[in-house]
Amino acid sequence: MRDIWSRRRAYGPLGQLINPFREWARRFDSVTELLIWLNIGVFILQLAGRLFHYSAIENLFALSAEQVRRGFIWQPFTYMFLHDPGNIFHILINMFVLWFFGREVEYFIGTRPFTRLYLFGGLAGAALWLVFNFHSQGSVLGASAAVLACVIAFATLFPDREITLLVFFILPVTLKAKYMALIAIAFDIVPLLSGADGSVAHLAHLGGMLVGYLYIKQLGYGTTPRWLLALQRAGTALKPKRRDLSPDDYMREVVDPILDKISREGMQSLTRSEQQILESARELIKKKGR
Repeated sequence: MRDIWSRRRAYGPLGQLINPFREWARRFDSVTELLIWLNIGVFILQLAGRLFHYSAIENLFALSAEQVRRGFIWQPFTYMFLHDPGNIFHILINMFVLWFFGREVEYFIGTRPFTRLYLFGGLAGAALWLVFNFHSQGSVLGASAAVLACVIAFATLFPDREITLLVFFILPVTLKAKYMALIAIAFDIVPLLSGADGSVAHLAHLGGMLVGYLYIKQLGYGTTPRWLLALQRAGTALKPKRRDLSPDDYMREVVDPILDKISREGMQSLTRSEQQILESARELIKKKGR
């Protein structure tokens, strides 16, 4: 994680806000660890508020369609750091799952992509829930959508990895990650179709899981569906052209980071685009050797 927070200090009003957080974030070894402690810290504040009959934290920062309509536009972001203070299993399960799956996903795809995965998962969960509940009086809080994005990302990266789960915390069951992902999806789709269990934000969960799959595919891991490839090509065409690099700069700025990744994680960790870059570099080296 220190590769993000070790950059030089920022200046100006924004820098005054960012730099203290950056110094604090350097204390953690990974974004996964930072996220867990952030959630725990906020939960302690919620418990303290509950003790003194003070509910402003939930009122201000949980996701409420009514309040979003009134201008509380930060709630689709902040809700994912809150949990139900009356149900400690809510945060315990979320943080255990994040610790179990998030660490490996972060190590494999990198700190910055993992941070985007987590935040986009939570935001997508909020967006999907709001689409179907925009005129409701209910509210949503919890990291489940963001955490489930990490779970599906893990299953997409390592579909045949065997996972042992404790059913009812007693019975051990071993199954492949891809089947675990299907079960997780079913747990949210079936109640939605049956109209049961309205207290759980199944739509938010599904939004997070969708991002978990699409984001990993967008990074280039595994076989990407044709429709997603078409979207990627369209996005690439809209991006501004990068400056032309000399062969030496290309090797230093583009190829060397990929070689470092191979030394850390092996060839199997490369995305399709990274493999294509290596092929281009080989051709470049051959031409220079002629």
